[in-house]
Amino acid sequence: MNKEKVDRRLDLVGSSAGSIISVATWCALHASSVDVIMGAINERMQDPATSASTRCALLYVVHELLLTCAANGVPEAGKRRVLTAVSRVIPEAVTAVRALSPADSDEFERGLSKVASWWSLLNIFPRVWIDQLGARNDEVPSSESVAGASMSAQLRYIAGLMSRYNEAKEEWLRALQTSPERAATLRGEAQQWLASVRAAVENKLEGGGSLATWLSAELSVLTGSAPNPGGSFVGKEEEDDVLGSFFQKGK
Repeated sequence: MNKEKVDRRLDLVGSSAGSIISVATWCALHASSVDVIMGAINERMQDPATSASTRCALLYVVHELLLTCAANGVPEAGKRRVLTAVSRVIPEAVTAVRALSPADSDEFERGLSKVASWWSLLNIFPRVWIDQLGARNDEVPSSESVAGASMSAQLRYIAGLMSRYNEAKEEWLRALQTSPERAATLRGEAQQWLASVRAAVENKLEGGGSLATWLSAELSVLTGSAPNPGGSFVGKEEEDDVLGSFFQKGK
């Protein structure tokens, strides 16, 4: 794919959710040309004439693209190319933008902090890579607090956190049978992931009440005040899925 075609598509990026999601979807469909796409994004990020709001929108496009990869919306080979290209380009772009010292740098730093927090929670990149971005340690945003985050993206974000919690919980349950001391540490880790899920959805999304009920039940299991209801949330029968109504509302 030639750069001119990519540039025409990136011209459509604005602050609206629709423009960000549309461009990110197009990028995912053309993941085989991700090096050209990320090169064009890098060029725009470094352009002194680019505003902070546009730079943030470009970061959100990259974030939506990564979410599509995480949700298996891109073939495995394309997914690897996307992750490699993003991991190479974003640090370079961030360094270049900071060197420009734009007057609206605070807005850019807030946007960077949001996506870096998401990527850290979803474990998309190694912690050392996240740290090298030098993003401010702002409060982790809710999944609906960032312009450009669609409902489907919000649900994928929450699903990613829930997946991490389920993994931590299952490891804790296994350790209960073999190493009580290690189990205590793993329980703490599981509680931290559960707290992250709650922070992402509580009082934020319509239908969050049913999810809050599940969160409370899971916390009771971890603290020993209730029996294990039967393993991880993912994989239960539909009639036991307390998130059923929640996801129906999100469609």
